Amino acid sequence: MDAETRERFFGLACALSPECLCCDGELPPDEVEERRAELMAEWRRLEAKVGRKVTEDELWEQRFRR
Repeated sequence: MDAETRERFFGLACALSPECLCCDGELPPDEVEERRAELMAEWRRLEAKVGRKVTEDELWEQRFRR
């Protein structure tokens, strides 16, 4: 996986964290679900680009291994 794609995955992983996803509880549940669905659709597009499943654990492991 190239560095740009890895960074895009990492950005999505951060955006999917509970506090970011729900704007610290400020968004109503239907908006949270809509955001989650959009982010996960982008995650799946990136997985299709790299040709395999990518996990958040893998991304964090690579991030801290540097």
